[in-house]
Amino acid sequence: MTRLQLRIQHLERGAAFPHDDDDLGEALWARLRTELPRGVPRPALLTLFSESVQVIDLLPILRSGQDVHRACAAFASQEGAQALAAVGVMNRRRAGTVLGHFGVAFVEWPDGRWWCCTRPLDPLGRPLEGSEDDVQRAVDGAAKPGGLGAWFRRARYEQLNVRIDGPPVN
Repeated sequence: MTRLQLRIQHLERGAAFPHDDDDLGEALWARLRTELPRGVPRPALLTLFSESVQVIDLLPILRSGQDVHRACAAFASQEGAQALAAVGVMNRRRAGTVLGHFGVAFVEWPDGRWWCCTRPLDPLGRPLEGSEDDVQRAVDGAAKPGGLGAWFRRARYEQLNVRIDGPPVN
């Protein structure tokens, strides 16, 4: 059993985290865009429940050397989880080579639907000149971005669980 000490914030779901797929994705992307001018934000995982949102700081997981994808899948195993979202600045890689830094908001639902917006950034976290937001969705037949998602499926397949010592999740 892996044990990590993580910072988890609990928020009310409210209007800031809509239930509609596109509205939720756009809201998360808008939040990220407002943080970028202040510097590169820490990557976060959000577990969305009907009435609350759990915000998990991903940096300790990344620094620990643990499998971050497996950790995300474990959070998807929580009873009542309606969606998982990864938000932050990430490196895009191909064959081990870093292609660049991207602002990313990715949302996945238990049935496999997903929504993703990316935008290339310079090393300081500013949008590259001439770049635009790139929104992709599973419902449009787009290929899922590599390295993101399949968390609910993995949680079911590997029978993952997460135990949180602290305040109630939802």
